[in-house]
Amino acid sequence: METFDFPFHTVSDEYPVSSTTIKLGGGYQFASKPRGPDQILFKLSFKAMWFGTLNAQIDMQAMIDFYEAHRLYEPFEYEHPTRGLVVVRFSKPLVVPKGIEGGGGQTEPVSIELILQP
Repeated sequence: METFDFPFHTVSDEYPVSSTTIKLGGGYQFASKPRGPDQILFKLSFKAMWFGTLNAQIDMQAMIDFYEAHRLYEPFEYEHPTRGLVVVRFSKPLVVPKGIEGGGGQTEPVSIELILQP
């Protein structure tokens, strides 16, 4: 299994609604126990990537190649800053940002969403 090797980003974790809730009288709310583990969404933010660099960890074409090899169905490993090595897949299609005029191959910020595979 391949590892996502683009470490220069920040990440936020988004938990899904995993319980069914029912509002009862008097403002009381009942929540059911989840049926399984949460599929947490990891939102990765890259300040920029570059086309034509020799460093694959910041190369936009390397990111495109990685996405095309996995698309939305093929799992891979991701080194989460607090959870360690987890198995994920892409949650949304990759959106390749515009380049910055006069930026020497630099792109605008890049956002990627990965979903945990329990």
